[in-house]
Amino acid sequence: MDPSKPKILFISHDANRAGAQLFLLNIMKDFKAFGYSMELLCLVKWGPLLEEFEAVCTVKGLPQEENSGRIKRLFSKGIENRQIEYIKSEFRNGNFDLIYANTIASAHGALMLKKELNVPLITHIHELQFSLDLYANEVERNKLLTDSEGIIACSQAVSDNLIKNDPRLKDKTTVIHSFVDNEAVLNTLIHTNSRVIKEEFGIPQNTYLVGACGNAEWRKGLDVFINFVAAAQQDQELKDKVHFVWIGVKKVGEYFDKIAYDVAKMGIGNSISFIAPTPKAIEIINSLDVFLVSSREDPFPLVMLEAALCEKPILGFEKSGGCGEFVKDSAGLLTEYLNIQGLVENLKFLRNNPDLSSLKGQTGKKQVLELYNFDTSVIKLKKYLANFAS
Repeated sequence: MDPSKPKILFISHDANRAGAQLFLLNIMKDFKAFGYSMELLCLVKWGPLLEEFEAVCTVKGLPQEENSGRIKRLFSKGIENRQIEYIKSEFRNGNFDLIYANTIASAHGALMLKKELNVPLITHIHELQFSLDLYANEVERNKLLTDSEGIIACSQAVSDNLIKNDPRLKDKTTVIHSFVDNEAVLNTLIHTNSRVIKEEFGIPQNTYLVGACGNAEWRKGLDVFINFVAAAQQDQELKDKVHFVWIGVKKVGEYFDKIAYDVAKMGIGNSISFIAPTPKAIEIINSLDVFLVSSREDPFPLVMLEAALCEKPILGFEKSGGCGEFVKDSAGLLTEYLNIQGLVENLKFLRNNPDLSSLKGQTGKKQVLELYNFDTSVIKLKKYLANFAS
């Protein structure tokens, strides 16, 4: 390890395969390659990325209550003293130069570490307001932002929201856009056969395809998606000429049961392919004609960048976060927030104008390669952190 570089204690709320955790894993891999010394505190030491994190550095987990895997239950009064003692024994003598808290869900653990280690705390915010409220209580959220020496926002939309709620944060908030592994995505595309992929996942071969990707949840707008499908099927230009795909649906739970109930009542089941979470999401996205971001709130969806690398024009809503920031009607088309009929009209426009649709897809790819790439963001990040470690 290079002693001239800061020793960093990273915090992640878990090791699930999601955008914020993947971002953290990628930067930690790069930091290790460049000689940084680091450890990771995983508040809930669980998730499919855990082995990959452990290949980078030592990973430790906070003590938890029995049968408690959820962030909201993690920090009851009965367990907090054990967690504080654990932090004192495991990290107080670690000679860390910085604490790097990834996501608002790390708030409680980050505040305990800040108090015990008394070193600069950098907080990376990947959430807009609904998620900020959901994953941290107001007191801890405000204290985390106040006590952090620096705040990184994953998009301009995230920064604007933080500063709108507390103008005092302006001087210590900087935007470093999230990114995907562009090279890995492009390499995957080289070896992808769309006809084979469609056959594997039961997607129609010779139909215009519109797809979305994400967890089956309210914020991601799966209910918005099915209403969009229903509206498109009622349009004479689109009826029976377009098929819709949602990638990443776990077909269990009350929310999905409600979605399935509505799909049956709407009579649109034959127009939709629901695909379970799969490591072949990029290959499926590459088989689409249009990619949809149906989210009510999404700070800077990484799957949107992957779709852009696949040269897919993107449909989405204004005022929903990073989608509007990226698309700007140059990499796709936007409509007013939750305007389903607006989505339908934009879909018809792209379908009826294939050359322009292709151009928007090419523009999106160019934007990712030039503006939203690993090298640009990680260089910014290293320079930013150096300001607090000197």
